Amino acid sequence: MKLFPLRNSRTDESAALAERALRLEAEVGNLRSEVQELRELVGHLDNERDLLLSGVERLKPGMRPQALAEVMHSLVFRPFDLASFYVALVDWSNDQLEFPFYHEGGRARQHPSRRLSEVPGLTGKAIRSGKPLYTRTIEEAQTGGAVFTEAEKGSGLIPSSWYGVPLGNPQRPLGLVSFQSFQADAFPEPRRRILDAFATLLAAALQG
Repeated sequence: MKLFPLRNSRTDESAALAERALRLEAEVGNLRSEVQELRELVGHLDNERDLLLSGVERLKPGMRPQALAEVMHSLVFRPFDLASFYVALVDWSNDQLEFPFYHEGGRARQHPSRRLSEVPGLTGKAIRSGKPLYTRTIEEAQTGGAVFTEAEKGSGLIPSSWYGVPLGNPQRPLGLVSFQSFQADAFPEPRRRILDAFATLLAAALQG
């Protein structure tokens, strides 16, 4: 009768155990990664919920447009790592875009009004369509008809991502709120949904 060496049997068993241990270690690593991602997601959801609740409390009907825009800015600017932010309101009867609040270059600025029909820009384009408009890069913004401010031209600090949300009735919006970031494609769909919710709160307060 032929006998196989015991050493080979033990070696094979050890190799199988080592392989199984490696697989288990990889599985545990994947599970830890998934758990960490879930924790981060829950944390983001909690933060966004708290921000929206704060918006409900602080964006009060009856406040002046400038004050409402300033509150909105304080709610979203740092949490969403924005480069620029503004609120534009439409005077349809006089074909004017007014800017009660405009923040760029690290501070609030006085931004002149302009005729909507003559220089619509991305703002006017979104307002006329009644739908949110998102450009992911500077090139997309330029193709879409972006109007850059003198401060942006002078400094060269032009945001890459631009997201504008019309306010109120899509058929005849009150105006628009714009969120901008230096990062390209900074507003993926989940983030845009949150910003849409903030825009809805702002529109309700402006109409209040």
